[in-house]
Amino acid sequence: MKKLLLPLFAAFLFTAATASAQTATPAPPAGRMDHHNNMTPEQRAAKQSQRLTQELGLSAEQTGRVQQIMLARDQEMQTMRGQGKPAPGPREQMGEQMKANRAKYDAQFKEVLTADQYAKYTQLEAKHHRGGMHPGDAGKLKAKNGKVKVKKTNG
Repeated sequence: MKKLLLPLFAAFLFTAATASAQTATPAPPAGRMDHHNNMTPEQRAAKQSQRLTQELGLSAEQTGRVQQIMLARDQEMQTMRGQGKPAPGPREQMGEQMKANRAKYDAQFKEVLTADQYAKYTQLEAKHHRGGMHPGDAGKLKAKNGKVKVKKTNG
């Protein structure tokens, strides 16, 4: 009887541990912005301007102007995307329009930020976009002379 008790107890513990491991829900990865799409344009602009204020050391005036630029950019992008619905017209046309808008808003950032802040901003943007690329993307982002460019690669 004693010989059966130890293996039976071990089997019970193994079963209980396996069952509890299956019911535990994993925590979301740190830094993930799953709630990003649930934010209003105003909330996103405020959050982005706060992040840039910390990373670039913006003054109060610069923070306000950056937040206005971010809000205008976000609202325009949301309109272009049709709030998640497929855009009418070819994707290339939308891509060109987005590229033109990016240049417009980058020019506005260049007016608000100092030269050092703008250089750091372009580096942060390049790093941010590089992190968003997926395996198999045929391109490489570069920050050169204050501009972010995508270099196509053959592959």
